[in-house]
Amino acid sequence: MLLPTARGPLSAGIIAALLDVEQARPPAPGTAGEPDRLVADADFQLALWISLEMLDGGFDGVAPDRAEEPGLLHWQTVLSERWMAALRALTAPAVRAAGGDTASPARVGDHLISLMRSGDTALYSFIETKATAAQVRELVTAKSLVSRQADRHAVVERLPAVAIAAHNTMRVLGLGHAESATAAGHQAASAALSLISDRRLAAGLHRLGLPSRAPVRVQETAEQRWLRLLTACRDLLAANPARTQDLLHAAAAAVEVETRLCEHLLRCWTQAAPALDPQRPVAVTVIGDERLRTPAPVKLGPVS
Repeated sequence: MLLPTARGPLSAGIIAALLDVEQARPPAPGTAGEPDRLVADADFQLALWISLEMLDGGFDGVAPDRAEEPGLLHWQTVLSERWMAALRALTAPAVRAAGGDTASPARVGDHLISLMRSGDTALYSFIETKATAAQVRELVTAKSLVSRQADRHAVVERLPAVAIAAHNTMRVLGLGHAESATAAGHQAASAALSLISDRRLAAGLHRLGLPSRAPVRVQETAEQRWLRLLTACRDLLAANPARTQDLLHAAAAAVEVETRLCEHLLRCWTQAAPALDPQRPVAVTVIGDERLRTPAPVKLGPVS
């Protein structure tokens, strides 16, 4: 996969560090009051995405063992922790409103359902009744970064910051902790969101005469997935009740970032504005004796 085009000093810095063309300064820890800004900060979200992508195969022209370099590990750690702290601050009001301050592991289902009420379903009502085929395709593109079959380079080049943030949220909450409370909370909330939205999306696809995105053979319905993950949350918290807050904050993060993505798309559609960025051109950058195809106007160090 090609390296994406940098969108600012952070993403340019980590690209430079990956290519080892200069001693890029690692990012500084976050500051108070930045959570809302980071959701819409394309430079930060792209830098975090690049650091996480190095854990999953990396990029063309970048040696796989570069991911283990201490400097790059520092980038990944600082960016991930900064986003985790921002998510915790963003979700505090919703968790508090859902009874999270006195949450009971035995009532985790009630708390999760309460969190769902803070989500925004207006986008899917719009899809069901008014959206065009082009708008539905924009929604699919905005959510396709997680797919291993998608051309993730082409996708990330077109995504607004909030769409990259939705993918990054899933990654950092489950990073190295597939069975953790944060991963369980995010997965359960995502299943609940699908339960709410899938029927309206299917109705919109039917209205437009578009094929359903579901495979021919569905092994698990949205209801079954939600119930399975809810049971997993209950089992996890029964053994680790002290992780209840972590689980609820992760669930709230899934709802919060999804809501902001939906609001962005619906705002663009109702204002007849593009929801995705235009495709950036691909250039050939020559670094040392290697030619690396990078979609760059950004110069990284000396070019010979």
